[in-house]
Amino acid sequence: MTDRLYNDPGLVQFYDMGTKAAWTSNDFRHNPATGVVTYSTRYEMPGCGRVLSAESKIAVPTKESLGQMLDQTGLVVEEWLGNWRGEPYAPTSPEIIPIGRLR
Repeated sequence: MTDRLYNDPGLVQFYDMGTKAAWTSNDFRHNPATGVVTYSTRYEMPGCGRVLSAESKIAVPTKESLGQMLDQTGLVVEEWLGNWRGEPYAPTSPEIIPIGRLR
């Protein structure tokens, strides 16, 4: 679970109700056929106890699929990274980060 506390009215604002707590639950679902991950985020407004929730879906393409999409748009991948520390991509990497240029 990821917890965040918002005090900045410009970040997450619900009807000017003050400080909000937000968390992402661990109820994510991954559809291997589509590569789509679905998860929920909940926002609690401590002043009134109201909890709002939203379901989000994000697509997680394979490295090969991402490479094809980039190629189709005229981009050339020169290097694949597997994390934000700049380590090379491997099938077990937590991220797929293409580094490249226009063709």
